[in-house]
Amino acid sequence: MRRRSLTGTAAVFMSAGGLAAALLGAAPAGAVTGRPVITLDTPAPVALPAAPATADVHFEFQTTAKNLRADDATLTVDARGLSKIAKVTFSHNCTAEGLVATCSDEFESDSSPTTHMGAMTGLTLTPLKGAALGAVGTYKVTGRSAHAQIVGGTGKVEVGGPSFGLDNLTDHTDLKVGSTVSEPVRFSNVGNRPAKGVQTVLAASPGLDFADHYANCKYGSNGTIHFAECYPKGAIGIGETAALAAPVRLHVNSAALYTYLDTLTAPLGRPGWPDDQGIKWTWGKGATLGLKVIKAGRRSSAPAGSVSLPQTGEVTAYRIASLKARNTADFGVTGAGAQAGQGKNATFAFRLTANGPATLYDRSGGEGVPTVRVTLPAGTTAVGHSANCSPWQVNNPTAEAHGPYVCGPPDLVLPKGKVTGFTLTLRVDKVVTHAKGGVQVVWGPDPSHSHRPAFDPNSRNDSAALTLN
Repeated sequence: MRRRSLTGTAAVFMSAGGLAAALLGAAPAGAVTGRPVITLDTPAPVALPAAPATADVHFEFQTTAKNLRADDATLTVDARGLSKIAKVTFSHNCTAEGLVATCSDEFESDSSPTTHMGAMTGLTLTPLKGAALGAVGTYKVTGRSAHAQIVGGTGKVEVGGPSFGLDNLTDHTDLKVGSTVSEPVRFSNVGNRPAKGVQTVLAASPGLDFADHYANCKYGSNGTIHFAECYPKGAIGIGETAALAAPVRLHVNSAALYTYLDTLTAPLGRPGWPDDQGIKWTWGKGATLGLKVIKAGRRSSAPAGSVSLPQTGEVTAYRIASLKARNTADFGVTGAGAQAGQGKNATFAFRLTANGPATLYDRSGGEGVPTVRVTLPAGTTAVGHSANCSPWQVNNPTAEAHGPYVCGPPDLVLPKGKVTGFTLTLRVDKVVTHAKGGVQVVWGPDPSHSHRPAFDPNSRNDSAALTLN
């Protein structure tokens, strides 16, 4: 079974390769009458490092067909176009005859409008001895299945390439709301070919605004993150160290608390991040952002490239700066009341509210957001709950029947004014006049060991009653 791939803003902040791949997606081909369609995302071009290092090629597909299962898929990879530049090794699910492989695969979609699916099929490429830097080859992917039409595509591979190693950014703490902070961006070409140029993508999390808007940068937002995609002029030679001519200046606004600047610097022409997200871009006005050479590179007869080599070790084109502001973010709960006779059900609707002023932006995967601990009124048994609630001890019959329950927001970004509603349905086993349960804001992965964060000093709205009869 092919698991659904990670996409969207939840994948924004991964490693450089994962980040770009998660946010890069080709639109599916037009619908074909008859069987549902599974479409190969356009393969990203690959640059081969010097032997004995290798480059791996993975394939991603997508479909708009819901609840589709194609467990009989066969992918054919024709790599004869790589015969002059690379040794090709196919994945374990393939049977190869020379440079053509037939591979058994399977795909499964869910009920989403579009499902992204990774394939088991892949390639490992090693450059041939004597292959010239800049030499190019191609491969072709086709497929078939009785359950779907598989639309393939063609990928490109070239020998060698530039590779940018981005210096560490500077973390900041105790930033004052209203202040402006600067982040220099400096990098080196550690590859074996010059780069035709540079493109730098900057992602500012909630609470940060770009203080400068350059004429050769375009700006946009996906609703949570503000992006700047800049194209400073200048080729980058092998071994050259350069920097953006001016540091990135960020304004710390009233929503700032835990904020971040994500930076990706890549050879000009690199496909992807954060394009194809439907972002409406606007070009800046005014000055042009340039490059300044810190250390000159060396001359090379190799043609300049736009496809980055695979990055290994400590070399990375992607860095994150953490910028923590001196600010508060208040969270509170609202209780509820209900009435029901013995043997009847009562449903309680209660809420968690982000009162701000700061936006809580959790990049820990959910451990840093508030949750609500729910205690049931006496004489009741839980018989239903909303999607974001569950018994504290799952598969414990006592907890499932009598609690406590834990309810959490579905989002990791909680701006001022964000209200998350929950429901819990209880059966009245015994009528107790004015029976009281409660809801309580708790923090951390273990509600029984909650620790109040310094950014939420107001405890007055942390608890409320659930009153029955």
